[in-house]
Amino acid sequence: MTTLSEIEKAILSLPPVECQRLGEWLSALVRAPRRVAEPVTAYFGAMAFPMTLEEYLAFEEQSRIRHEYIAGEIFAITGATKRHNRIAGRLYSALTNHLKGGPCEAYISDVKVKLRVNRDIHVYYPDVMVVCDRDPLEDRYVADAKLIIEVLSESTSGIDRHEKRVACREIPALEEYIILAQDAVEVTCFRREANWMPVVLDTLDATIELRSIGLTLTLAQMYAGEAMSGSR
Repeated sequence: MTTLSEIEKAILSLPPVECQRLGEWLSALVRAPRRVAEPVTAYFGAMAFPMTLEEYLAFEEQSRIRHEYIAGEIFAITGATKRHNRIAGRLYSALTNHLKGGPCEAYISDVKVKLRVNRDIHVYYPDVMVVCDRDPLEDRYVADAKLIIEVLSESTSGIDRHEKRVACREIPALEEYIILAQDAVEVTCFRREANWMPVVLDTLDATIELRSIGLTLTLAQMYAGEAMSGSR
């Protein structure tokens, strides 16, 4: 497809559900802050975009900072606040204790998830995720996350709420995508079984059921000890 009329014709031929997903993706593209690609040549000699997945993985092993990989380009990840770290760590501990002895395992921050969006490969670093049926031959990333939890930061809020949320639906094993605000009591849950419609909880006594792993937590447990605005 090389002309606008050809693109329009292709869009009009999509089933309604795919049109809705395309609309969400375009809306996210407009609202989310623009990522700024890292200049690979500054780190890796004469290498240039687009990078292959293998080039990115090799590059990441040598890099002092983490990068996410989007269709051949890499994007640096900023550092987290102490509050962000505490909330993510609290969730990781709860998940690890719950999953102990079972087939699933929780990971935090430094483990990558790989997925395919149409023809493009994306690699993200979720704050917390749960993976089952792990590939014993691949230790650099996972591809079958069952649950992904993102703790919002000011610099990543738009990306986590829009770009990542829509892209991660393409992970076949993913059942739930959870977003936690770090400056206010607010948890948003998206579930595959509910066609990814959001459920928002905003009180400390509210309960969230992580159905993908059979765990129930209160928001008070998630935000324990944090002085949050709007908490009640």
